[in-house]
Amino acid sequence: MSEHNQQAVARYRYNFLKEVEECVEDGEWVRMCMQCGAEMIVTPCQLRQANVGICQSEINKKQGTQFAMPVVYYSQLMSVAYGGSARQAGLDRHVIQPKKLQGIAGR
Repeated sequence: MSEHNQQAVARYRYNFLKEVEECVEDGEWVRMCMQCGAEMIVTPCQLRQANVGICQSEINKKQGTQFAMPVVYYSQLMSVAYGGSARQAGLDRHVIQPKKLQGIAGR
């Protein structure tokens, strides 16, 4: 890849991540997920999982919203898909409990 293309990719990646972070901080990301009918957010990024889970209570205080969208790491979802229990998947350690996924786990 040419140096020019590498710089363009780096700018895009930085701007994209910055835009996503701003959407998380102001609650827009969770709001969009809820409007689309999502019951939980699944992410491949453990940092995003923690940030979105924790930020919701702060957003609720600032904006008067009532966000309570569970955020799970994709390997937790896979663990449940392959028959793991809620405890084996680590679903008991969330700020916002993924109750529907916990109910499915271990069936």
